[in-house]
Amino acid sequence: MSMQLSILEIVQACNCIASVESLLQSEDYYRFEIGGKLVGLVSADDIATLQIACSESELPVFEFDTRAKALTFSQWCGDRQSRSDAVAVLLSQMRTTGAWASLAKWRNELYPVYGDSDDSEGIAVMIERAASYNFGIRTFGVHINGITKSESGEVKMWVARRAMTKQTWPGYLDQIVAGGIGNGMGVWESVIKECAEEGGIPENIAQTATQGGMIQYFTRSELGLQPETEFVFDLVLPEGFVPHPTDGEVDEFYLWTLDEVVEKLCLDLFKPNCAVCIVDFLIRHGRLTPENEPDYIEIVENIHCPLPFPAPKYPLKR
Repeated sequence: MSMQLSILEIVQACNCIASVESLLQSEDYYRFEIGGKLVGLVSADDIATLQIACSESELPVFEFDTRAKALTFSQWCGDRQSRSDAVAVLLSQMRTTGAWASLAKWRNELYPVYGDSDDSEGIAVMIERAASYNFGIRTFGVHINGITKSESGEVKMWVARRAMTKQTWPGYLDQIVAGGIGNGMGVWESVIKECAEEGGIPENIAQTATQGGMIQYFTRSELGLQPETEFVFDLVLPEGFVPHPTDGEVDEFYLWTLDEVVEKLCLDLFKPNCAVCIVDFLIRHGRLTPENEPDYIEIVENIHCPLPFPAPKYPLKR
């Protein structure tokens, strides 16, 4: 029989890093800094691999301060373009040699690292998504709760089962639509894109999604660290609409009552950050309250974890 988890255990399994300070004190990590700003955290093992890779180049991309335990770009990488180009070449070489296991999951998708006040978008460098875990950079994404509402007011939720071919968390349960914000895209643009690609949801329906705020957590996986901000949306789908996978990332969809969703949630069948998104939904819609959940305050604190890394300033345009 599967062990049931409490809601607090579910959110803590995702938000499992107490703070940057505690991590630096208890484990061997380097601060990744750009222009004096902390933008990520890199393990000592990954630093050692980077040092080897950089030593093979006539013009090293990074500088390593072993005394201060800090990783910085070399002076010749002085702006977004030069940093991005240099990192792209370095990571491509490291992928060829198999230096980091994460690079075997190469995505051909660039994630922005913020923190450069001289850049018009505040972006300091663009990094291949697969390497984001190694650099411990803050990542961003969108999660859409696809729901239906009956005339009597009953709410059901569409749930996706991730394809067994997915590079991460294959076979786990997921939101109807979710995805990282990469390649310089905006939040709303990502919502429309992911709705079309993952759920076959046309734009005229996707446009009706309502913003539910955001969740934040600092997690880790076998690939490395992931401090992440997720923009959350609720999308009421028309009666009779059935989502369908179009990009091969979903095996099938289920339409479940909220009781059924919570049952699967407590059986630990959801991808961890998707579980957090559902907990947030339950809180926002009054299903999880201080009256029925003794750990309510601690749960809310864990799904809105403050992150000490730079973030973008962009409008949510429709």
